[in-house]
Amino acid sequence: MAETFRKSKVEHYIAMLALRRDTLKQQLERSEFDGQREYLQGQLSAIDLIVNEIASEFALDPSQQKSKSNGEESSS
Repeated sequence: MAETFRKSKVEHYIAMLALRRDTLKQQLERSEFDGQREYLQGQLSAIDLIVNEIASEFALDPSQQKSKSNGEESSS
């Protein structure tokens, strides 16, 4: 039970990071953020790195986590 709870918390954290990633991508597409483009790209790279490290550490599939955050539940 505890392992399932921890996995659920990790998956929730990855989903939150995916939401932040999506927000950063949206900001990169908007002209009012042109002055912060390099900063936003750095943040985006950092989030990708963190998601990949967490997925590796907990034996999760990062692409599956991104799908879940987009509302595409997989049937595993």
